[in-house]
Amino acid sequence: MSSPAPATVIDALDSSQVQNIGLGAIVVIILLGLLLARLARKMIIRVVVLVVALVLAVAVYQQRDRVATAISDAGKRCEATFFGMHVESDNPTVRKACEQAS
Repeated sequence: MSSPAPATVIDALDSSQVQNIGLGAIVVIILLGLLLARLARKMIIRVVVLVVALVLAVAVYQQRDRVATAISDAGKRCEATFFGMHVESDNPTVRKACEQAS
């Protein structure tokens, strides 16, 4: 019997994936916040849930914007991160230049 091949680990995202993941995460956070606020009985809990959801959504949006800015800036294209995960440009020319630089 042969053992199954080990699963590959994704160690980098590309910039288009970050934009899609960021938008999806913002939508999910807001919807979960609204759902939890709807289920909460006391007004203070509703307010706290909504504030936490908004803070998380803003944090994801800022990270997404930071990646978009870094990818568009020629000097930082090889150094973009999204919540600590390395992000590669989705442009093949930029990828090649980054590989040659390192």
